[in-house]
Amino acid sequence: MNKIKRINWLLVSTIIKYLFSLLITIVAYIRIWDKHYLVAGILELSIIAIFSNILLKNKVLGRIVNGVLIFFYNAQMALLIFSNSYLTMTMLNNLDSLEALAGKAGIYIGATVLVLLVAIMPFKRFETGKNISPYALSGVLALTLAFTMLFGSAFSPMWSYFDLGVQYYRNSQMAKTVQEAADQIVANGDTQNSDTENDVIDFYKEEITDYKEKDALLPEQPNVILIFTEGLSQNVISDERGIMPNVAAYQNKSFNFVNYYNHTFPTYRGIIGQLYSGYQLGNLDINPLCSVQSILKDEGYATAFVNTEPNNEEFTTYLNSMGFDQVIGDVTDAENGISKSISDKDAYALLYDTAIAHLEEETPFFVSIYTFGTHASFDSTDQKYGDGTDAELNKFYDCDYQFGEFMKKVENGPLADNTIVIFTTDHATYADESFSKAFPDYQRAQLSLDAIPLFIYYQGIEPGSLDVAGRNSSCLAPTILDYLDVSAPNYFVGTSLYSQEEPVIQETSYCEYNDAYNTRNGEIGPMEGESLADFKKVMQDYYIIRQVVAQQ
Repeated sequence: MNKIKRINWLLVSTIIKYLFSLLITIVAYIRIWDKHYLVAGILELSIIAIFSNILLKNKVLGRIVNGVLIFFYNAQMALLIFSNSYLTMTMLNNLDSLEALAGKAGIYIGATVLVLLVAIMPFKRFETGKNISPYALSGVLALTLAFTMLFGSAFSPMWSYFDLGVQYYRNSQMAKTVQEAADQIVANGDTQNSDTENDVIDFYKEEITDYKEKDALLPEQPNVILIFTEGLSQNVISDERGIMPNVAAYQNKSFNFVNYYNHTFPTYRGIIGQLYSGYQLGNLDINPLCSVQSILKDEGYATAFVNTEPNNEEFTTYLNSMGFDQVIGDVTDAENGISKSISDKDAYALLYDTAIAHLEEETPFFVSIYTFGTHASFDSTDQKYGDGTDAELNKFYDCDYQFGEFMKKVENGPLADNTIVIFTTDHATYADESFSKAFPDYQRAQLSLDAIPLFIYYQGIEPGSLDVAGRNSSCLAPTILDYLDVSAPNYFVGTSLYSQEEPVIQETSYCEYNDAYNTRNGEIGPMEGESLADFKKVMQDYYIIRQVVAQQ
């Protein structure tokens, strides 16, 4: 009787184990609504089940292998449900910033625990008779191979891990190549490694070309406030439901850049990538080249960055590496925001107070901020949209409200006469599950790449717009300096958006680790062949020059 009970328990446990995996595969399919993910998932789940059954002749080995495989499989499906993607290099490199997902911490922790518990559940070996398991395994493997040959490996949950390993290896090799090339160039004392077939591109330029005549209404050295809003795509602002009416109104009465895209992702690459008009090989790499703040500092500007994550030591160190005169934001300020951050309401108040303090010093200033309240998984800590049931809409609505209150103070106070406000984002909104539900009719070609806002406002500006035809945020730094009529030697990979010249490849290309996409003319598509090779050379050579300057 005890043996019968034990066998029944193992049977029930086995059924639960595989039904759970099948269920989350179906849920992932419903979320993505792409049958390729469903077919790839069922095929690979079948391989795991048959392979585990063969190995269970050795109970210890079989259960260990099954537990590991089921955990990795279910983890991928859970990620697909919540983030619309399998595990990526970006996710792995952002593990140190998990607190940024605090808005859904309970859901994510619960899902992780459930996946782990299911993985360690015992399972029963089924006697197949005449040892048909190897033949069944061969058949499913053949079907999986045929599916992969027809549709590629992008839909495979388990192949994604192999692809991650390849990406990590390529990134490591890139770092090694960059260091070796930089060492050779420094040793030769020449930034052009002309003794090799592949000369290193020298990004150095003597000046910033003046494409835009400065508005006569502006003082000689106007103050500049640059706002990076966390993860904001243009579609959120343009949405017919009026989610961000204040930003939309200012966009209409500003000089607005249309068909403008982010050139990288996530935040650690987006902010520094725009301020320096460059790229990051590693999230926390220090960039020794020139930036908006360094050039304006040489022009007599006081520079500051408002830190809305003062409790995040990694992010604070990141901001301190950029050479601002001040990084403003104390842990005591972070009382009302999610994940021990400064709420958007308090962030805009701190931004205004910072600007006023600099104004009283009678020195032109460049003050930037990264508002954190619209981060993935967050809800509003203040204003709510409609009935307040949709956290995704709430956070954008609150950000918009706080921006509107800030601009009221700017326009009705002492900043009105001599201050430019530039509004943009660190990168596009990540199209996770919450975004897809909130904007079901908005289709994205890529989860972290999209059209983003950029507009310039000051009191008296003549409204206008410029379609930049898919050019990207690598152009932000030269555009700001061109607008101010400031020129300086630089290593910018981008050019002012006011330029009417044909864009170079990096100005219409997006990179996220080893993934690259083209945005020329606002049409998003993966980069391939010669274009991809050319773009990767641009990135590699930029890293080399950056390393050379760092070592000199």
